Amino acid sequence: MSNEDEKATGLVPSPSSALSHVGTTSLAQRGMQDLIARAEAEQWCEQGRIFQRQEKYVEAVECFRRGLQFDPNHEYLQFLIGSAYYQGNGLPERDYTQARFWLSKAAEQGHAASQAILGIMYEWSFGVQQDYAQALEWYRKAAEQGHPGAGYLLGCCYWEGRGVLQNHEQALAWFRKAAELGDASAQFNLGVMYGFGRGVPQDDAEAVSWYRKAAELGNASAQFNLGVMYHSGQGVPQDGAEAVSWYRKAAEQGHAGAANNLAVCYEKGLGPQDHAQVAE
Repeated sequence: MSNEDEKATGLVPSPSSALSHVGTTSLAQRGMQDLIARAEAEQWCEQGRIFQRQEKYVEAVECFRRGLQFDPNHEYLQFLIGSAYYQGNGLPERDYTQARFWLSKAAEQGHAASQAILGIMYEWSFGVQQDYAQALEWYRKAAEQGHPGAGYLLGCCYWEGRGVLQNHEQALAWFRKAAELGDASAQFNLGVMYGFGRGVPQDDAEAVSWYRKAAELGNASAQFNLGVMYHSGQGVPQDGAEAVSWYRKAAEQGHAGAANNLAVCYEKGLGPQDHAQVAE
């Protein structure tokens, strides 16, 4: 068979097809290398999370750094090391410049928690010039992905008119969305809005419902307000023992108003008589 015949039957690859084959092999090798690097990064990430749970923050940060050496675009590692710089955990001190650097990388890849923290940094001028419009934008990006805390903070922006025109309807909508996702601060705010008729018709029973959700998640202000509702019989049957129970929970977290009301309850003989424990 001649060379021409061999080429016709495909037995002898043409220069272009040979180059194509080499390119495909190279891409496959690169893809395999990327997978291996990603797996290494994941292992360092997991080890770092273990150290975090053990409160070994220095070791955790070192693991996050090692992981990013294998995969610089690993968004969760970017978030973890950015958060470490933001909080100062495992480092000599907080470093908001480094925090913003890493959190921005993760946020730009769509990481919701990073977006929420960036919003806080811009709202409160942590390492950046205060910029309510930027804060609002980052809160919105995170909230639209279902981040409860960002939804609450976005609601606060609308309620107070920070970075946007004041709009209580929008505030209510974002508070409700965050509250339904389990954010205790948003639940407490809804309780206040219904309890005092702010932006919604006044409704004590609805206020109690939201206070209870937040109180059960440990929100001290909600525990105090729920105690007040039981103490006064607003939205629920009056119940001194329940009032004392919720006042106590709030007081144990340092809520001064709850401690004062608890003392008043004992003076009036409401609830279990354990003054000694309260005094402690």
